[in-house]
Amino acid sequence: MQQGRGFVLAVTLLAAAPAFAAPPTSAPAATPANPGTTANNGTGYDLWGRCPPLPPSPVAPLPPGAPPDDQQPTSLTADDVNGYVHGISIFTGHPKAVQGSRQLTAERMEYDAVTGKIHATNNVQLYSPNLAAHGNSADYDLNTASGVLDQANFQLPQRHGRGRATRMQMLDKNRNLLTDMYYTTCPVGKQDWMLHASRMLMDQSTNTGIGHNVVIDFYHVPIFWTPYINFPLNDARKSGFLAPSFGYSTSSGSDVTLPYYFNLAPNYDATLSPRYISQRGFDLGGEFRYLLEGGSKGQFDLNYLPNDKLANRDRGLFQFNDNTPFGAQPGWAFNTAYNWVSDNLYFQDLGDSLVAIASTIQERHAAINYASADGDLNFGGQFQGFQVVDPLIRPTSYPYRRLPQVTLDWESDAASQGPQYSLQSELVRFQREDRIGALRTDIKPSVSDTFGTAGYYFTPTAAFRFTDYSLNDNLLTGQQTHITRTLPILSLDSGLSLERDFDNGNYIQTLEPRLFYLYVPYRDQSNIPLFDAVQPQFSFLQLFTDNRYFGADRQGDANQLSYALTSRLLDGSDGSEIVEASLGEIRYFKDRQVQMQYCPLPTSCRTPTPPDTNLFSDVVGNLTFNINDEWSTSYGQQWNPYTRQTDLGAVGVQFHPAYHQVINLAYRYNRSLNLKQTDLSLDWPLGGGWSTVGRWNYDVQNRLTLESFIGLQYDSCCWTLQLVHRRFITQTGVADSQFFLELQLKGLATIGHRLEDFLQNGILGYSDPSPSH
Repeated sequence: MQQGRGFVLAVTLLAAAPAFAAPPTSAPAATPANPGTTANNGTGYDLWGRCPPLPPSPVAPLPPGAPPDDQQPTSLTADDVNGYVHGISIFTGHPKAVQGSRQLTAERMEYDAVTGKIHATNNVQLYSPNLAAHGNSADYDLNTASGVLDQANFQLPQRHGRGRATRMQMLDKNRNLLTDMYYTTCPVGKQDWMLHASRMLMDQSTNTGIGHNVVIDFYHVPIFWTPYINFPLNDARKSGFLAPSFGYSTSSGSDVTLPYYFNLAPNYDATLSPRYISQRGFDLGGEFRYLLEGGSKGQFDLNYLPNDKLANRDRGLFQFNDNTPFGAQPGWAFNTAYNWVSDNLYFQDLGDSLVAIASTIQERHAAINYASADGDLNFGGQFQGFQVVDPLIRPTSYPYRRLPQVTLDWESDAASQGPQYSLQSELVRFQREDRIGALRTDIKPSVSDTFGTAGYYFTPTAAFRFTDYSLNDNLLTGQQTHITRTLPILSLDSGLSLERDFDNGNYIQTLEPRLFYLYVPYRDQSNIPLFDAVQPQFSFLQLFTDNRYFGADRQGDANQLSYALTSRLLDGSDGSEIVEASLGEIRYFKDRQVQMQYCPLPTSCRTPTPPDTNLFSDVVGNLTFNINDEWSTSYGQQWNPYTRQTDLGAVGVQFHPAYHQVINLAYRYNRSLNLKQTDLSLDWPLGGGWSTVGRWNYDVQNRLTLESFIGLQYDSCCWTLQLVHRRFITQTGVADSQFFLELQLKGLATIGHRLEDFLQNGILGYSDPSPSH
């Protein structure tokens, strides 16, 4: 018996939510993610882990390379077969029709050899790898691959779905029509949510489903309705409405977005996202994405809110990015981006999700880059500008535009024997309104050689740094227009690597002392403007760098020796790290005269910044202890040997016994900033499918909560719910509150804000599938 594709009801909901369109999740030509078809999404979460096990299917898929089911031979078997005139046979006593991976059983089958039709009655069972269905009676035409299954109840194992239909009509081998259909992924005996369609047509030749009068109920309360819907039956993209999102904040009121997806072509698409904010008005947003031949891909994003009722002005956003590889020249790529917002409070007021944290800078650039296949040569060139959107940043502190910036870095093959050579170089033109500009050239060649074995190493390095400035724009009378700085940089890095076994080889302890000597002669640099120089916070890693500043505008003078000791405790069986402890400081043999002070004229700094005369740096140390597979702790401290006080300190403890079971507690201290903060976050099950998430970031010094959120999550077999309330301090120092809800009907759709990214950022270890140690 040829059952045809009509009986494979799994296509009704196998790939896309029948109530919503299926957009791509990355590039336009990419296949979209399919919620519900994957039990484990790679994070350790089993989507159907709370569901009872499904009964095993009596049929198996066809082996690879086998002809499809409708080309397989058909067999009809039964305990009793009775023949009648006109070619009609009656099959009773466990009658069974098998074709490939499909099977039809009933208590009684009537087969007409002339017409090829089968009439099955009483306990009709239909099986395929993607479907298990039963009904009162079925009629099927082997010649036309058409038929009817009355009072059909079905299960879709791959979707954990089940449902029923008054009538399942197979129009031909590609088209199926279900009348009065109900569908859910809840287990038998549960109807927490249910989709109902008065008519549902599935056409496998076009991979299209068409539904009429579609309603989704949640606990018998209708939450979605549409008179007509057109959706894909597989993973292909298709135009249509996406799941809506909604939230609430004290500053903006109710916030609802209903996106519509346009599948314009295989290589480009668009999404229109009208948004209603009750206290501000209607915001029209949209995005357009493209993927061109040769790998070029990009995206446009546009939002426009006319006459914000609270801000009393038009507001908007425009973002564009493109990345284009040069196919004919491997390693070459062109990248450009342009970002603009109407005002510096745009993200604070109109960020449409919890992860839309207010940005401080909107970057614009056009860049070309090259990286050799071996990674030894890297070239970059760009024009770069910025829009500052942080109201707390003063105009005098705005970053410079780079018009242009060209970099070329090269290093010799690290696998080769003998000396290693490298070159770091940059040519950049700085420009900013009402500030001095410059064309800066910075070249730093170096040579090093490493001597040693597995137990020790000895690496001398010699570098030469040449930096040249041609100053222009807004110069003071008498100020130099051309400045050159040249100096050598000499360093000697050495260390030992000692280890021992103990406890019968169960553990390995290492001892790794390290000495790093650095010599850089003094050059007066106070007449060099500060274009991109930054003095970073002192840390353990800075013990072994050749410049205490970031950027080329300052090269610190040095005659110093860094000494440090690191010890590790390793598991002898797999080498995993149990404990790591590091401690070090710098001994200075000469005062540090180079400072961040800028004096454009010899007389402009009547009180020069005094040199740093301390003989020793702060003592910096770090300790991490992975107590076991569940507990870990870290501790870092920067101690001033002169004041005998801690300048910086941080301690953290994490308990992470399993996926979605994590508690973090941290404390941070900064003496210079007068900062004392505690940070508590957790994701913890409460039982019965319930769990809680939360964070409390508290400023102890000012007795102020900087950010807090608390939420409840419920996870059942067929749906999950997340409720989160967040309170935070905005850029302007004003407290704001937000409320968000996300409802996921498993195997169907997610309604509400996407909270996953926010919770991952706010709770360390939230998405880790298992303890990291």
